[in-house]
Amino acid sequence: MAEEIGLKHATVVVTYGDGERQRVPHPYLGDLLLYIQPQGSVPYAVNWTVKLSAMDFDEVARGSLKSLAKQKEDREKARLRHALEEAYYHSAGIRTVRVSRDLLDPVLVTNLDLLYGYHDREISLESNLLEDFAHDVGDCVAHGRPVASVALTYGKRWGRRDLFLTKIYKDIWERKLRVSLFEPILIDHPLVTDAPDVLQVYGSLFAGLPE
Repeated sequence: MAEEIGLKHATVVVTYGDGERQRVPHPYLGDLLLYIQPQGSVPYAVNWTVKLSAMDFDEVARGSLKSLAKQKEDREKARLRHALEEAYYHSAGIRTVRVSRDLLDPVLVTNLDLLYGYHDREISLESNLLEDFAHDVGDCVAHGRPVASVALTYGKRWGRRDLFLTKIYKDIWERKLRVSLFEPILIDHPLVTDAPDVLQVYGSLFAGLPE
């Protein structure tokens, strides 16, 4: 497949258990392989190739100082490399999507950075207590009141205020508490709820190959 698009496939030397050494094709892998199963539909996968900037897809080592000839060479390498990746995944029925930070709303990026720091933290509190807390937080959001006050109240009564704050951020991350990710998440201010769904705004990033 690499030869078909004019690219020499990179190889690596593998040493087997019996000591035999053999040169084999280097595996080309994307950055993230998403497994998606829509409700009432068949699952599919999407390959994300990720860069900091969209311009980074156009040239290998784009930020390095180089001659015009080297720059041209690196641009051609990048073009062929991405073409090969897309062709490999397409042969398996998988769409490849280029994703870069500058493609996303900067406020969304900041919010996701915040929420990700909490998403896998353990919350060592009783489930009934957390259910009551989540209900009160949801009521606050619905009535336009800051949710931090609920965490302060529960923390004062039960201790571990940090865990109640974690619960707020985890529920937003898990989409149990639906608030806008296009506005700063400031829990000492009313959280915005009237906003487009992120998964709809960026739905093209999660779409599979057309049938």
